[in-house]
Amino acid sequence: MTLNESAMVQADVLAANAPAWRCAVSLVGGARVIDCGGAVAGGLQAGLQLARVCTAGLADISLQAGPDGPLVQVVSDDPVRACLAAQYAGWQIKTPGFFAMGSGPMRAAVGREALFNDIPGRERPPCAVGVLETRKHPTEEAIAYVVSQLPITAEKLTLAVAPVKRIAPCPRGSMRFAACCVTRKPPNAVTARARCTALGSSSASGPWIRAEAL
Repeated sequence: MTLNESAMVQADVLAANAPAWRCAVSLVGGARVIDCGGAVAGGLQAGLQLARVCTAGLADISLQAGPDGPLVQVVSDDPVRACLAAQYAGWQIKTPGFFAMGSGPMRAAVGREALFNDIPGRERPPCAVGVLETRKHPTEEAIAYVVSQLPITAEKLTLAVAPVKRIAPCPRGSMRFAACCVTRKPPNAVTARARCTALGSSSASGPWIRAEAL
């Protein structure tokens, strides 16, 4: 199974639970768009599942009890593919009136980032899944641009949308810290934890509780 097919399984779970997790599902330009915190509230459960989408199901992501509130824990035995080939926000998506940082395994289907010269992950999947860091819904023009870079049609594309400073993206902070560990010294496994803040912010002053690269 490709990274994108695995992520699609996770995206289907997110879509199926959208009402309960305060998300919204719509079609834009033929693609499925799952709003996890732009025009909707989102929440922790949405954030956890969004993190699973980002890592293409290659990481165990959970809430853990912490001294100052819940911690988000990310554990992966395949951190290079989970954190770099999939999760890493390496694609700037810019069209007139719209901008977002794109992450998720759809990047592996494009495969043009230099890091794919050094890691496994390039693929030609039958579907594509990505995450857009933005408050705005992608426009039809943005969808058309993304599809033009992929080996699939719009009907095979799912995009989850969430701004950085909301609760839903908070679990992704752990993944980013994990990605930093993997980038500096690619390990065989990685564990990362981050404090879950009220707004899901990721300021450098303190949300990181612990990170391990094993």
